[in-house]
Amino acid sequence: MIPKTASDLDALVDEARRQKEEVGAIFDELSPQQALVRSDPKRWSATGHVAHLGIINARYLDAAGSALDRALQAGGPRSDGPYRHPRVAAWFVGSMEPPPRRRLKTFRSMVPDPEATPDGAVADFARLQDRMAGMMERARGLDLGRIRFGSPFFGLLRFSLGTGFEMLLAHNRRHIWLVCEVLDAPGS
Repeated sequence: MIPKTASDLDALVDEARRQKEEVGAIFDELSPQQALVRSDPKRWSATGHVAHLGIINARYLDAAGSALDRALQAGGPRSDGPYRHPRVAAWFVGSMEPPPRRRLKTFRSMVPDPEATPDGAVADFARLQDRMAGMMERARGLDLGRIRFGSPFFGLLRFSLGTGFEMLLAHNRRHIWLVCEVLDAPGS
């Protein structure tokens, strides 16, 4: 849910924490070998999907964090809502939701390291989810529709802080869904 008012942040923080717990629970049930199984040489393992989330989330949180820091230092803009968000960003967020309607080729800068370990990928994801939840808490009282930042991967795409948070959560949901798909595939 793209936040419309300050009270919507509670649901976003809860979702970030829920996703951290869900990924941890999935990997707690897997052996390292199971976490690295690939159903197809062209597809990622469960570990690959979580390592990919680490790459994406780190870069987006860096960009969003810079915008948040600038807004906090400047003392605003302040608002408890309603927030207005860019329509194209809202569409982009919706396209991230699972199940994937179409599979896209991933840019090289987003491809996970094939040597990523399950423990390392899950720990990195958990750390980034905590960072995201902390940023959401720090953003309380700011206008989440007027604070903007550019995508670190697609220079022309700009997000409001609110759509940026929801985009990351939607992208996480998509890849958690894909992790389950990999683990349910024959031979996993």
